[in-house]
Amino acid sequence: MRTAETCPTCSTFQDATCILYTGVYLPNIDANPGTDLNIILEGINTNLVPLTGTGAPDAPSSNPPTNINSPAPYVGQIYIDNASSLVYYAATSGTADDYDILITAPKTGAPEYSNNAAAVFAGLSIGQIYRTGDFLKIVHL
Repeated sequence: MRTAETCPTCSTFQDATCILYTGVYLPNIDANPGTDLNIILEGINTNLVPLTGTGAPDAPSSNPPTNINSPAPYVGQIYIDNASSLVYYAATSGTADDYDILITAPKTGAPEYSNNAAAVFAGLSIGQIYRTGDFLKIVHL
């Protein structure tokens, strides 16, 4: 027999709202204990959209600044660089170095280089993919 659990936050019986509230994203959408589930889901749909811009998200110190999307507003924020189609993920929030690159290829496909050194020399950064013939590779140190 299943018994109801008491929510440690609002001291009522746990329901779907309580389970969602314990998630990492809810502080970013102004959800509070007892908020209606439909309002929480609407907040997720409207507030957790990817940011976009031109250039890496952690480049506000360049002169002139190429991007104003750093620091990240919350952990988990997705950022898409429109110029290169690279995707970034905010591993932390509140600093100028919040974003890490996800392994992605440009819209035009993976560029071809003979080896890792050639890819780095051409301007690719750690985590970006390239190819040598039919083999996909990832830029590394």
